[in-house]
Amino acid sequence: MSNIVKDQYFLWQFSPQNEAKIRWQEFGEDHEEKSPILFLHGYGGMIEHWDLNIPEFARDHKIYAMDLIGFGKSQKPNVRYSLELFASQIETFLLMKKLDSVIIVGHSMGAASAVYFAHHQPEKVKALVLVNPSGLFGDTMDGMSTLFFGLVASPLIGEMLLAAFANPVAVGQSLMPTYFNQSKVDDKLINQFTQPIQDQGAQFSYLSPSKRPLDFRLDDIAKPCDYTGPAFLVWGAEDSALPPHKIIPEFQQLLPQAGAFIIPKASHCMHHDAHEEFNKRLAWILALIE
Repeated sequence: MSNIVKDQYFLWQFSPQNEAKIRWQEFGEDHEEKSPILFLHGYGGMIEHWDLNIPEFARDHKIYAMDLIGFGKSQKPNVRYSLELFASQIETFLLMKKLDSVIIVGHSMGAASAVYFAHHQPEKVKALVLVNPSGLFGDTMDGMSTLFFGLVASPLIGEMLLAAFANPVAVGQSLMPTYFNQSKVDDKLINQFTQPIQDQGAQFSYLSPSKRPLDFRLDDIAKPCDYTGPAFLVWGAEDSALPPHKIIPEFQQLLPQAGAFIIPKASHCMHHDAHEEFNKRLAWILALIE
């Protein structure tokens, strides 16, 4: 993404006792005839994971992106992380920016957070574009992918594993199974994913999905959910952690109106893995929505 885009931060008081500094960025100009777009990264990710996507759409759309609390350059406090917490962050951001309705493009955990938010506040969501969303796993994840999504639950073992995991070699090994085009897992990407996991407090956010997995699932949301607006599932065909043939039917019970698109030669991080094909599909979706 362009070097002229500056990091911005807001101080979010998400409970009477807790607050955190949240990083966000904005791109492009306002367009009265087009809805703004909010990009949300997945587990372990950050704004930069969209760097092959956002520039393609910033010419014609007002775009926002932010690091979820506990990830990227956002603060990482010792709190209970959950889809509910991330949805509350989305709500706060929309209020801060005075946005009545947005298109949310979310990847993995960010997509699950978007579904949770849309279910509880459907009037705030113009459309959902869910990229390999998590939240409805079943027992589908293999060994290395399980490590990527949630580390060992034991506090002692988990923190030791996190310390061992927080280096470029280990991060690169964990990213590899989430890419079909493994040349994309280069030093730049590995460093982007390594830096946040070395931050103070990273153990609290990074270990949360394994310590409290139910806090990151969508199983308890009514099927169909309360969001009935446009929804689209965009999936990498080679996603071994969340295989599309197993998971798409589950999401279509939650969102029966959702169209599904499977992109070949792409794995879990398909928006970056096969960015050209993803950008073409997203452009088609945005034209359909507007």
